Amino acid sequence: MARCYGERVVETPGTPLWVGPYRLTARIATGGMAEVYVGRLVEASGPPGPMVAVKRLLPHLAKDSAIVRMFLNEARITAQIDHPNVVRIHELGHHEGEPYIAMELLEGRTFAQLRELAAEDGKRVPLPVALRILVEACRGLGAAHEAKDDDGQPLSLVHRDFTPDNIHVGLAGDVKVIDFGIAKTTPWSAGTEPGTLKGKYFYMSPEMIHARPVDRRADVFAAGVMLYEQMCGRRPFTGSSVDEVVMKIADGSLAPPSRFDPSLPKALEVLCLKALMQRPEARFQSMTELVAALEAVGDEARLASAGEVAAYVGRLFPPTDARRAALRRARELDPSVPGVTGPALAAPEPGAAVAPPLATPPRAEQAADVDAGPEERAQLEAAKAQARRALTLAAASAGAPGPASAPRPSVAPASAARKRALAAVAAGALLVGGLGAALLLRGGGLPAPERLARATRAASPEERARLLEGVARARDANDELLERAAALLVADAQWTAADSLADGWLEVSPRRVEPHLLKARASMRLRKGKRAEAEVAAARALSPDDPRPDAALAELRELQGDAAGALDAWTKVAAKTPGDAHALTRQGYWLSQAGRLDDAAAALTKALAGRFDAEAAAELGFVRFRQQRPDEALKLLARALEVRPGLMVAHYYRGAVLYQKGDVKAARATYLEADGLSGADPRPLLALCELEAHEGSPTGLDEARRRLRARFPAEAESLVKRCAP
Repeated sequence: MARCYGERVVETPGTPLWVGPYRLTARIATGGMAEVYVGRLVEASGPPGPMVAVKRLLPHLAKDSAIVRMFLNEARITAQIDHPNVVRIHELGHHEGEPYIAMELLEGRTFAQLRELAAEDGKRVPLPVALRILVEACRGLGAAHEAKDDDGQPLSLVHRDFTPDNIHVGLAGDVKVIDFGIAKTTPWSAGTEPGTLKGKYFYMSPEMIHARPVDRRADVFAAGVMLYEQMCGRRPFTGSSVDEVVMKIADGSLAPPSRFDPSLPKALEVLCLKALMQRPEARFQSMTELVAALEAVGDEARLASAGEVAAYVGRLFPPTDARRAALRRARELDPSVPGVTGPALAAPEPGAAVAPPLATPPRAEQAADVDAGPEERAQLEAAKAQARRALTLAAASAGAPGPASAPRPSVAPASAARKRALAAVAAGALLVGGLGAALLLRGGGLPAPERLARATRAASPEERARLLEGVARARDANDELLERAAALLVADAQWTAADSLADGWLEVSPRRVEPHLLKARASMRLRKGKRAEAEVAAARALSPDDPRPDAALAELRELQGDAAGALDAWTKVAAKTPGDAHALTRQGYWLSQAGRLDDAAAALTKALAGRFDAEAAAELGFVRFRQQRPDEALKLLARALEVRPGLMVAHYYRGAVLYQKGDVKAARATYLEADGLSGADPRPLLALCELEAHEGSPTGLDEARRRLRARFPAEAESLVKRCAP
C-alpha cells in the first residue's frame, strides 16, 4: 500500500468528521488509493488521546476486494510489530462498512528526501548521521523479522522494499521503518500476484531477481545497497536499462567502495561487501548481526546521536518549511488544543448520525503561504501590509481611531455610520486587491486558459512546466484544460510538474481515470513504483473495460524488468483493443523474449495486417531471424528502415542477420550505424564487441572495447567482460 501521509499537506478546516472514535480535523494528504487525516481519539469518558494519522480508502475503492485486502494486510502486518523503530498502528477498524487505519502521526522526512535535499547542494548526508539512520532502521526491521502472530507463530516477515523511501526520519531524530505494503509473511499474502518482481529493482537481492524463495537476508542485501550508496555516492549496480541493472545484480558484478573513495574505513567496506554477497548464506544472517557489525566499527565510522540527527533534519527543514507549517496548522485545528478556538464537539453517541465534513477550502492567503517561496511570501506580506495601511486610512477618514491617531471631531451619527460602511467596503476591496496582486505576481491568480496560452509561448520546458503546474489550482480549471496541460507536460517529459498537476487534478476530479493515469506515468518516471501501481489499480477500479490502465501497468512492468508481468498486461490491452498495432507489437516483443516465437509471429503479423508499422516489422524480422528464415528477416528489416530510417532496433537486428549470413563487413557497419542512434543503449556496441571477439580480430576488439569504455564508463568493465575472446 502506498504511503500517503507526508507527501503533500492539504488543509480542510471545518466541522470535524468522525470516523469511529476518532475526530478528524484536517486532511493532510490524498493519494491514488487513500486519504489521510490528522485526528484524535475522543471517547465518551476520559481525556482525549494522542494525535494520530487516520488513513481511509478513497470511497470508490472501498468496494474493490483486492485493494481492501492490500490495505488491510499492510495494517495487520505492521500491527504485529511493537518496536520504537517501526511506525505504530493504533487501530484497524471499520466505519460504516469501510476500513480505516489509525496510526502514529509522523513529522519529518524520509531518508530519501534527506539525501535528495543534501544532493541539491552537491553534498551527501554526513556519514555518522546516515549510519545512525541505517542502524536504527535495521533495528526496527530486525524486530519485524522476529515478529509473531496472535497465536505466537512466527510471521517469517520479509519487507521486500527496504529502501530510503521507506525509512522515516523524525524531527526529534527518531527513525522508523514504514510501508509494509508488499511485505511477505507466512500467514498473509501481500495482495500481489506470485512470480512478479516486487520492490525497487536497485535494491532487489539476486534471489528476488531469480524468483527464488526469499527470507530476511533479502532485506539485509537491501541494507547493504543503502550503505554502499552512502559510502560511494553511487549505486552498486547501475546500467542504461532495467535489464542491465537486473543482470548485474544477478551476476553479483560490483566494484568495491574504496575504488571510488580510498579514504573509506576498511572495516566498513568489508561489512558492506558482506551484506551484498550474492549467496544469502554468505551475508549477515540477520539484522542483529549487521547492526552489531556497524556499531563495532567505532571511531572510523561513528554513529551520530539522536540529537545530532535531529539537528541535521532541523537544518534541512526549519520551522518555516511549508510542510511543517501546514502540519502545525492542521494540529491547531483540533479543538482539544488549549487556547485554540475551534468547534468543540463532543464524542458522538453510539449509533448517532455522523455529519460529513464541510468542504470549506483553505483561505487564499493560507494556501499562498503554504506554497510560496521566500520571495513570494515577501510579496504577499507586502500586499497585506499595504492593505492594512489602507484599512487604517479608511478607518481614519470614517472617524474611527487608527493605531495611534489623535481624537477626531464628532460627526452626525447618520453621516458617521455611512462613512464607516463606505470605509469597510473600500478597505475590503483594497485587501482583496492587495492579496490578488500578490497571488498574481506568483502566478497563482492567472486563469487556467491564460496559463496555457503563456505556456505555449514559453521559452523553455522548465518555464512551461512552472506555468502548467499551477493550472489545477486555478479557480476556472476544468478537465479539458487539465488534459491539455497534462499533454504538454508529458510531451516535455516534465515529470515532477506532471506529478504535481496530477495531485491537483485528483482533487478536482477524483473519479476520472485520466488524473490517475497521469499520476501513474509521472510516478514511474520518478521511480515511485508502488505509487504508480496504486494509481493504476485506482484507474482500473474506476473503469474496468478501459485499456489505458492495462497499458500503464504494462509500461510499469517493463520499467521493472518484469517480463511475465509485461506480457500479461500487453495481452490484456491487445484483447481490449483488437487490431491496435502498438499493443500487438509489444505483446509480440515479450512473446519473442519468452521464446514463444510462433505466438510472437502471429501477434506481429496481426499488427501488420492494417497500416504498415515499422516497429512491428522490425520485431517480426528478428523473430524470423531466430526461426532460421534470414532472407525473410532482411526483407522485413529493409522495409522497416525504408519507412523509419532512424529506427535503431531495425539496424541492430539487421546487423545480427548479416553476421549470420557471413557478411562481417556489412554487419560491422550496421552495428556502428545502430550505435549512432542508440543513445544510452549499449546493445549495438556490445554486439560489435562480441563480433570482433568471435572473429579473433585483436585490433577490432581493442577498438570496440575502447568505444565501450568511452561511451559507458560506469558500466565499461562488466560490458567488456561479456565480449571476452
